[in-house]
Amino acid sequence: MIRHSRQRGFSLLEVLVAFAILSVSLGVLLQVFATGLRNAGMADDYTQATLYAESILAAYGREAPLSEGAREGVINDRFSWRGTVSAYTDGMPDTEKTRMRAYRISVEVFWRGLAQTRSVILETLRLAPLEPPGGR
Repeated sequence: MIRHSRQRGFSLLEVLVAFAILSVSLGVLLQVFATGLRNAGMADDYTQATLYAESILAAYGREAPLSEGAREGVINDRFSWRGTVSAYTDGMPDTEKTRMRAYRISVEVFWRGLAQTRSVILETLRLAPLEPPGGR
């Protein structure tokens, strides 16, 4: 008596279904990976812009005059900035008594993103002494 062993394997339909599931899974994984890379790049841009804005903000009143008005400039080939200084009087005591004046300083650093212009805005208040009567 001869026994015939039947070999069982995967049918063509099973192989096609397996490849379809594999291709969909790889597509989703690549999309997740691409989104993660894009978000990491955007986070890096926001971090750089925040550091630039902090640096410019720190320069007001030290390296740049603390006077009302607007200034702007280019940081490099990607980032630009705009700063405004205005008098701040909300809830402040009389400047003649304190001999101090409060200023609101706002710095915006902006750059061109993938689809739109993005920006970071930092604001602070800074006190500065009034000029003595008759100048210095």
